[in-house]
Amino acid sequence: MRLFWRKLADLHDAITSASFAGAAAVLGAIAFSFCYEVAARYAFDAPTSWANAFVSYLLCAAIFLAVPELTRRRAHVAINLLVDRLSPKSALQLNRVIRASGATACLLATWISGNATFDQFALGIDTISTYPIPKWWVSIFIPYGMLSSGIYFLRDLLSDDANAGPVSIAP
Repeated sequence: MRLFWRKLADLHDAITSASFAGAAAVLGAIAFSFCYEVAARYAFDAPTSWANAFVSYLLCAAIFLAVPELTRRRAHVAINLLVDRLSPKSALQLNRVIRASGATACLLATWISGNATFDQFALGIDTISTYPIPKWWVSIFIPYGMLSSGIYFLRDLLSDDANAGPVSIAP
């Protein structure tokens, strides 16, 4: 049974690594479109009509494809003032509460955003833009990012090193 959970965790890590690479690619596409827009507007006096919509659609994907990797690395924002001033035993208990709260918040956000995304799909809601697209194409990344991050909080809570405090991992 332990091997099953390890393989599942490895699959989760692989999906997270792939989504982080996807986030980097999306950021590259955003940068390219902005550069293209600036060049087209100022060098050729021919501004694009699609660049702003393109960037706004991709921004959600970039954020929520990257969030699970940041959670896995424990690279999210952490204010440790209280934890650093507590005794080791109290700090351990507080870290457990923080991880459980993080998991709960992420899983609740998954449920809420997942329902909203499903409603957008079922009702055929489009974005309001020069180039409208189905809104769920944009918002589908939110439940993915929240679910994956919630799972990382749970994995961290249940792991052998759940007692550890926030970890700073250099890229």
